[in-house]
Amino acid sequence: MRRLLVALLPLAAGAVVPAQAGVPAQAGADTVLRHGFVYTVDARDSVAEAVAIKNGKIIYVGGDAGARRHIGAKTKVIDLKGRMVMPGLHEGHIHDITREDQKTCDLKAEPLTVAQFRGRVKACLADPELGTEPDDFLQVTNLYMQFLRPAGTTPHKRMLDGLGTTRPIIVSAAVTGHTTLVSQKALDLAGITKNTPDPDAGRINHDKNGEPNGLLEDAAARLVTKLIPPPPPLSPERAAELAGLRMRDFSQEGITSFFVPGSDAATVTTFQNLRGAGGLTARAHFAIYTRIGDLREPKKLYATLAKIRKELEHPAQIPQPVRAWRPGKQEGPRLVAEPGVSVDGVKILLDGIVQYPGQTAALLKPYLDAKGKPRKDKSARGELYIGAKLLNPVVAELERLGYQSHIHAIGDRAVRIALDAFEAARRANPGIRAHQTIAHAEVVDPADYRRFGTLDVTASMGLQWAKPAPDSTDAVKPYLGARFDLYEPTKPITRAGGKVSLGSDCCLDPFDQWFGLEASILREADWGKDFPQYAGKVNALPGLSRREAIRAVTINGAYQMHQEKVTGSLEAGKLADLIVLNQNITKVAPDDISRTDVLLTMVGGKVVWAAKPFS
Repeated sequence: MRRLLVALLPLAAGAVVPAQAGVPAQAGADTVLRHGFVYTVDARDSVAEAVAIKNGKIIYVGGDAGARRHIGAKTKVIDLKGRMVMPGLHEGHIHDITREDQKTCDLKAEPLTVAQFRGRVKACLADPELGTEPDDFLQVTNLYMQFLRPAGTTPHKRMLDGLGTTRPIIVSAAVTGHTTLVSQKALDLAGITKNTPDPDAGRINHDKNGEPNGLLEDAAARLVTKLIPPPPPLSPERAAELAGLRMRDFSQEGITSFFVPGSDAATVTTFQNLRGAGGLTARAHFAIYTRIGDLREPKKLYATLAKIRKELEHPAQIPQPVRAWRPGKQEGPRLVAEPGVSVDGVKILLDGIVQYPGQTAALLKPYLDAKGKPRKDKSARGELYIGAKLLNPVVAELERLGYQSHIHAIGDRAVRIALDAFEAARRANPGIRAHQTIAHAEVVDPADYRRFGTLDVTASMGLQWAKPAPDSTDAVKPYLGARFDLYEPTKPITRAGGKVSLGSDCCLDPFDQWFGLEASILREADWGKDFPQYAGKVNALPGLSRREAIRAVTINGAYQMHQEKVTGSLEAGKLADLIVLNQNITKVAPDDISRTDVLLTMVGGKVVWAAKPFS
C-alpha cells in the first residue's frame, strides 16, 4: 500500500480484545487489516487493532501481535494507520433502487410561497419536453408541502387552477411522499366528485363545502396516476444497469446489506440478474408489497409468495438463518461470502403520515386543529387502513410459513394494532422467532415501548427525521400538542429493551446515512441563519448514545434481516462485511459525524469500494 496522504488518527482509548479462544491460528489469511481502531460491535462493543480474513470469513479479531500469525506469503496486508474499522451499514428500509429518472417539473424540495410555486409550474407548462398536447399530464415532483411559506399554508387545487392551461396537473410530495396534489382537470378526468367514496387504503380530501380540494392521500392518488401513460418498460439490461448504479452508491456509503419494502417480482428478478452478472455488492432483502385485497384472499397471497421465493430467491446465497424457523426445517446460518437475494416476507401499510395536511397516521386521540383544540371530524384520528380482524390471522400464518411482516405504522394507534398482531402471532406460533418489523413508529404510546423488546419487534426508523424541520416543527408539533415531546421515540424504545434499526426511506430525503447517524444522537440539524425556527433539538426526548446509534445501523439491522449470526459485528466466525472510515466516529465531535467518508468497503472479504489511500 502506498503511504497515506492524511495525518494519522490517534488510536482511541479502549480495551483491546485478545485473540478469540478456540480459534486456531491459520497462517496465510487472504487479507489482514492491522494498526487500526477496530470497533467490533460485539456484545461488549470491544475495540481491537487487527482483523484477519480468509475465504470471506473473519478468522481473527484482536491485537496486532496476534495478527502476525495469520500473515503468509500471499496475504494482502492493509496498514490502517489508526483508522477506524466497523461493520458495514445495514439499511433496513429503502425504495427506488431501480427507478429510471424521468424529466419532470422538479421543485427540488425548496421553500416556496404560493406565488413562487405557481410561477415555477407555469414555466414548466411552457417546456415542450414536458408535454404539448391539451390532455398531456404535467407531472410536478418534489413539492415540499410542509415548506410552503408562510408555515401552515395548505396546498389546494386552486394553486394549480387558473394557470391558463387545459392540461391536467399532478404534484407529488417530497419528504413525506404520501400526499398528492392534483388540479381540477385531473379530478374531472378521474371522475372524482364530492360523492366519490374513498378507496381502500386511501382518502380523498374535501373542502368545507364537501368538494374535493385536490389533495389525495395514499391509494387515492392511483385514481389519477392510472390515467398517466406509463414510461416504456425497462429492458432487463437497463434495469440491471440501474441496480448496479445503486450498488455503487451503496458501496460508497458503506452499505453492505439492505432491505427493500414494498417490492415486486420484477425487482427481485433484476437483482438476481445483477447477482448472476457479478454486480451485486450488498446482501439484498425484499418484502413483497401486500394490498388489502391480498389480505382478503390470503391463500392466493401465500401461493404468490411461495412462487416468488421458489423461482427468484437464490437459496445457496442466503447468508442469514431465516429458514431456521420454517416448518420442518432446522438449519443454522449459512456462511456464504458472496452476497445473494432473499425474499423475506411482505410489506403491509396500516396508516399514512402524521404531517399536516395529510394527517393520515392513525392516532389514539384526535389531532389538534390550528387553534390547539381536538378535531371532531370523521378523520380526526387519522386513517387505520387495515383492522385487527383482517390483519392478525394473516400475520400469524405468514409467520408460520416462514415470512416476516414489515408493517408501516406511524401513529400510536397503528403501532398498537401492529404490536397486537405480533402478540397474537406469538400465541399462535410460540416456538417461532420471526424478527418482525414495524417501519417508522414515529408516535408510540409509552405503554407500548416495552412491547418491542418482549415481542421481538424491531423498529426500523428514519433516524434522519428526528430533527427540527418543516415536516416536524411546522407540520407535526402544532397538531400533536404535548404529544410532540414523544415524537420519534428512538431512545425510549431502546431504553425499554427494544431494537431500533436504520430505515432511511430513501429517497424521500437525500441519501446520507451518516447524517442520519448524527441526527439520531443530536436530534438537531444545522439549518443556518436563514431558518432560526429550526435551531436546537426537535423535542424533549434524548438522543441515542453513540454506542446505541452505531448498533442501530449495524447489528440491529442485521437482526431485522435475520443475519445477526453472520453479519452486523466483527467477530471470528462471521462474514467479513466491514468498512474503513476517514475519521473515528466514536471520538469526533458529534456534529462532525455527518462528515464521515467511507474509504474502503468489503463484503464477504471482497473489496467493493476503495478511495484514497486504498484505491
